[in-house]
Amino acid sequence: MNALVPIEHFTMWLATGERGISSEKIASHLSGVPITKWSQFDSHPHDPSDFRRCERLFRAVPLARLHMSAVGDISPVWRNLVDHWDEIVALCEQDWPGCIDNSPSRTAGAPNAYRRMKELIEEARAAA
Repeated sequence: MNALVPIEHFTMWLATGERGISSEKIASHLSGVPITKWSQFDSHPHDPSDFRRCERLFRAVPLARLHMSAVGDISPVWRNLVDHWDEIVALCEQDWPGCIDNSPSRTAGAPNAYRRMKELIEEARAAA
């Protein structure tokens, strides 16, 4: 795959950002550079904590957000999550205001976001 976002755009996030397997998958997919041994897996976010790290990546690397649609090409689950991304962000913020920008432990207070993510994941798996 050709790089949609050159790896240099991820340098600061790679050095100092809050990382997880799903956010690293986004960076790998968009840059074309395998970042971890898990890069070959679809590694979608499974809960609000995973989702939060992905959203923080998009906030740290604005060019990556411009190519968010390409992240949906990773798998049907990723596609469904990407297609409902703003809804999930809104649910996270509704459940626990500031959860994206605050410490990871706070996303445990995002039950509606978690429920919606589970619905979207199961919906995509059932359709595949």
